[in-house]
Amino acid sequence: MANNDVVPMIAPSSGVHIVLPDYYSPEGMGLIVPKTKDGRVVFMLPWLGRTVAGTTDSSTAITMLPEPHEDEIQFILDAICDYLNVQVRRSDVLSAWSGIRPLAMDPSAKNTESISRDHVVFEDYPGLITITGGKWTTYRSMAEDAVNAAIRSGNLKPANGCVTDHLHIVGAYGWDPASFTVLAQNYKRMKKTYGGKVIPGAMDSAVSKHLSHAYGTLAERVAAIAQNEGLGKRLAHGYPFLEAEVAYCARHEYCESAVDFVARRCRLAFLDTDAAGRALPRIIEILASEHKWDKARRKLEQQKGIEFLETFKSSKNAQFRDGKHNGQ
Repeated sequence: MANNDVVPMIAPSSGVHIVLPDYYSPEGMGLIVPKTKDGRVVFMLPWLGRTVAGTTDSSTAITMLPEPHEDEIQFILDAICDYLNVQVRRSDVLSAWSGIRPLAMDPSAKNTESISRDHVVFEDYPGLITITGGKWTTYRSMAEDAVNAAIRSGNLKPANGCVTDHLHIVGAYGWDPASFTVLAQNYKRMKKTYGGKVIPGAMDSAVSKHLSHAYGTLAERVAAIAQNEGLGKRLAHGYPFLEAEVAYCARHEYCESAVDFVARRCRLAFLDTDAAGRALPRIIEILASEHKWDKARRKLEQQKGIEFLETFKSSKNAQFRDGKHNGQ
């Protein structure tokens, strides 16, 4: 806006992660290799009952549906197999995805060594504050730095300092690590069978802990939907995500698409691509009921969901050739 000839401030970088079964990382224990054979960094951490490993870092073009390359997946598998006594198999990859990082370049820097994973805030014209780079997990820090820069630029006199350090997210007020027991003790998962009969099921610890950690003190609202509306069935075998969550997110969290739910509300696409594919029709069915979708919209949601999940290269939907991890 201030200069048509401005130097680019963003260097898009592709980062690939893979998800493996839980036995690759004991609970509460992770592994980081600060320097692999070719100088890169690799880590492996327990995540939502599975193991996430990564990552790669390479320049890329910006696309709405980035896909991991097989050689990037193989690099991660090769790197971690040197440190495990578990056989590392390509067939164990439950999901693999590529994300694009907006690496920031300080336009005032004299060389490319200034490329950063952190955000950059600067004033390139009086009163025009630019913030670039960063990531979702640091959005509060980014906002604080941008507002502070605006305050300095405008010589403003705020009544108080930044409050974000003390501001809880929705569902956090009054939450306690033991809050899940309230769900386990007071709610049941009423599930509809394929024949249409509604039968009770236990609100077991896995589901209760998931709901409590995902929704905080609002978890009882989800549990009430599961109990009172017959939406207590799990969306996928082996995972704690409930049908009730789809309805809750549609009603209270602006969930407007199946991809939104399967990727950002429950993370199933990232945890187990094939399980997400099996759950997709039921997710669409519930969202259709909540949003009054017609047949054409349902078909479109199915098409978009399949297209999205095809970018996640699990062992089943990947096209890979000979190699030490060739699905053995």
